[in-house]
Amino acid sequence: MVQNIQPGGVAPVAAGEIAGNVYVYRTNQGYDSFGSVAWAPQDGPVQTQDIAPGQTVVFAINGQAGDLANGCPALVQALWDNSPAREVLNVKANAARKYLKPGRRPARVAKALKADDPGQAAMQKLTAQWYNAVVGGLGLDPNTFQLVQGVEPLGATSEELWNIFDVVPPLSVTNYYNSSQANVFSTDYGAVINNLIPQNSNSFQKDMGDYYSQWTAYLKTVTTIPAGGILQLFQTWSQLNMPPNKAQQCYTDYQQISQGTVPAAVSMWIVAGGSTGTQKAYNATIDQLQAALQATSSKSFTMDSATASSDLTHTWAKADTSGWFDFFSGGASGQYDSLSQQMASSDVVISVTFQRVVTFPAGPLSKVSTDPILSRYQPWYSSAALNLAYQNPDNTVWQPTHPNWNDTFGPTGNMLRTTSALIVVDGVTITTSANTKFSSSDQQQFQAAVSGGFFPFFEASASGGWTHKTTFDNNGAVTVTSTSALGNPIVLGASVTPIGGVLLL
Repeated sequence: MVQNIQPGGVAPVAAGEIAGNVYVYRTNQGYDSFGSVAWAPQDGPVQTQDIAPGQTVVFAINGQAGDLANGCPALVQALWDNSPAREVLNVKANAARKYLKPGRRPARVAKALKADDPGQAAMQKLTAQWYNAVVGGLGLDPNTFQLVQGVEPLGATSEELWNIFDVVPPLSVTNYYNSSQANVFSTDYGAVINNLIPQNSNSFQKDMGDYYSQWTAYLKTVTTIPAGGILQLFQTWSQLNMPPNKAQQCYTDYQQISQGTVPAAVSMWIVAGGSTGTQKAYNATIDQLQAALQATSSKSFTMDSATASSDLTHTWAKADTSGWFDFFSGGASGQYDSLSQQMASSDVVISVTFQRVVTFPAGPLSKVSTDPILSRYQPWYSSAALNLAYQNPDNTVWQPTHPNWNDTFGPTGNMLRTTSALIVVDGVTITTSANTKFSSSDQQQFQAAVSGGFFPFFEASASGGWTHKTTFDNNGAVTVTSTSALGNPIVLGASVTPIGGVLLL
């Protein structure tokens, strides 16, 4: 079995679909810059592997369900067999996403869009119409808004909230959020600042000679900074690893640059836990979000697929969409596919009321806070260091190793945009009706499908406070009324900011 995965794409794997290994081959269709691929099992840590053009890497699937993700700026091909999987070496867990938070349900697997599937094409159009309806109904800006498909609950802690902010949004007006995302802002940031050359470091590098690469490699492994700061860290390391006279000269050189932008940023990063998987905080908390929600009022709007626009060319991502293109979240059977196509191809009218709606901003924690929650977390982000990297696409600032400027800020770079705000709603009542005519047998199947979740929130009845009531008129036309009571806030979408915006924080 061979499956193509486009750059930035995700391929769902059903339980039992791949009994053994999957072999991922990176083609030459695309850019040849740095990239990686990832395997995200539903109930385990994300595994990532760097991959070069023409290279093949292996993941052991062993019948698990999950997602294969392509983080390369090039097409990759996934090939698999069903022989017993052998042990796979050199696999590293994503430090920022080692596990799902306690109490969180596994992320639903997004269904890949097939261009020759009329049902999915119809759902893609309906999704575009829903996007435009949300933008117009809530007064959002299509130049920044990204629709989160499905229900993404906030959870009960600030750390769960920060994990959502920490996801780098893909180039798409829709995004099926997965809490095991392979592309994480804090992880990308840490890789960048640890690959920068400190300003005015010519003398230091010259005097260090061959020891310079050893020092920079060591820095990437450090998890704590001594009381004397990064200068003391260097002194201790140099005394153990360098000749005494050379160590003293380089210590003197490092004194002159240790308070500069790059060493200060690296020191801040290490104090905050570095790349150990320690939670990286953002400058807003779940309590602040809950308070902001309480101060808002309700909003309502209606969408009619017979008249609603599906044009996305006016949006920040133009016509790019990705994610879930099925009417039912359980749409795996042929019968469900038929029902989904009937719904998507009919005149669908959706009326929705949100009792509370708020646009809630947050950014990476860059300074010590007096907030009772944030004061427990170390600041980790330096806009000055990232701006230095952004403004200088050469080896006067970047070390000649990956990640480089093109990996990070080039056309397919991994840090081109950030999540600057979340659009959160609470207390949802939504009525969906369609003029399609369902037979008696289809009505029973439809009700069963609805109970498992359906467009646009895809949440099952009795899950997350949701209830679904389905009725049919004498002609078989259907109306579904769904409610989610207050106290179950949902992430409806995000405000996406180009990387230049976060450099100002």
